[in-house]
Amino acid sequence: MIQNIVSRVGVTLLSFIFVAAIAFSWLVFPYFVNGDRVLFETGKQVQVERFDDFRTLNQMLTRFIWFPGGIEVTALYASDEYFQYADREGAVEAYRPDRHIVFFISEDVHTGYLPQGLAKAELTVGERTFEPLSAEGPDLVEHHRTTILTFPKFDDAGQAIVDENTTELRLKLTHPWDRDLVENDEYVPVESEYVWVLPLNIPTELMSRDTFTSIMVFSLSAGLLASVLTPCLIQLVLIFFATLGGMTAQEVINSNGVSPDVRRKVLRLSGFFVAGYIALFVASGALIGHAGKEAQLFFANYTRPVGIGAGIIVVLFGVWLGIRAKAPLVCNMPGAETIQKYKSRGAVGTVLISIAFSLGCMSCFGGAIIGTLLIYVGALGSAPVGAALMGIFAAGVAIPFLLAAFFFSRMQGLFEAISRHTRMVGAVSSVVIVLFGVLLITDNFHTVSDLIYPYLGLD
Repeated sequence: MIQNIVSRVGVTLLSFIFVAAIAFSWLVFPYFVNGDRVLFETGKQVQVERFDDFRTLNQMLTRFIWFPGGIEVTALYASDEYFQYADREGAVEAYRPDRHIVFFISEDVHTGYLPQGLAKAELTVGERTFEPLSAEGPDLVEHHRTTILTFPKFDDAGQAIVDENTTELRLKLTHPWDRDLVENDEYVPVESEYVWVLPLNIPTELMSRDTFTSIMVFSLSAGLLASVLTPCLIQLVLIFFATLGGMTAQEVINSNGVSPDVRRKVLRLSGFFVAGYIALFVASGALIGHAGKEAQLFFANYTRPVGIGAGIIVVLFGVWLGIRAKAPLVCNMPGAETIQKYKSRGAVGTVLISIAFSLGCMSCFGGAIIGTLLIYVGALGSAPVGAALMGIFAAGVAIPFLLAAFFFSRMQGLFEAISRHTRMVGAVSSVVIVLFGVLLITDNFHTVSDLIYPYLGLD
């Protein structure tokens, strides 16, 4: 009798270890693929091919004036096209081109010193003149100085200052740059004007979107999977098991035991879970690839609200799952009877928790995804490439998930344990999901990764 019990327990534990090993099998990637190196090498190909175009674009956007005495002053109009290339340096978040018209002013002198202080500036658009909202740069330098000027992009009525009817921009700078103009032993300020005729008529080949190849997309996907994203995916696997275990527990109750129909439902629910997060990842890749800098601004501004909203959904789903599985305490909460009426909608709930938790994942590895896609995809404005990249990345995790669910549905020992302890499984799954929801709400999503990842030797 005792031998049979030990044998069953042993088979159950081995089955769980086997299924868990399959689910976490994607973690072997970092041991065989140096993700950072893959990203760097693939990105280098893109950067080499695009560098000449970027330089040409800068030349089209730059105006310069030589002043007597050897001072050169250049003004670069940072148009939308400029920021498509400049995303990788964090310029979008720093200067908010969605709100500002931005200019970069560079002063250079090889002999002597530059005049102290920043130049006075004003921008003329049509018949209207605007003062800068901000001027950032050092007051006292020797030979080189860069000043960033920002002007309002919208007027007081909320209308765009530069629109399709704008024919030119005129930037007037005033500063004592001319060393030949001296009065009372002081340099006299001079006015200089820089003009950009609009539209800029940037050649289409500079903004071409055919740089990427299928090999590059696969390389970037492998690099993502094997680099900084893996710690965050640990949570996705854990929530997958909690969701699958909780849903399985309530299906066992509904079917009065383990049956082929229950096994089919396990595979179907795991498919819905995988479909939910793949859809979100593909959509995010397409969004970033298409929107570029706008996507970066969105994630920079709304990561926390998205994380909190996703956390609330996850918490509610955890309670809902516990009620459906008739977990102790949870099933006695107000509204439990209403939730019991919607048992047939397990698939919808599984997709919902997958999408909600994947949104939480975005708050965890959003920086890595955004950084990579904006450098190699978003800057080129390619929605198909972004979608393909994130789709392949998501498939790299989906395949082990589906394999784990397939073997899980055929592990008789595991199913027997669930059938004997359905309420406990439902309670544990509910608690796990609720705890992860709280981590999302409190912005502590990395907690699990910080505890587990160092032991994998990949930190």
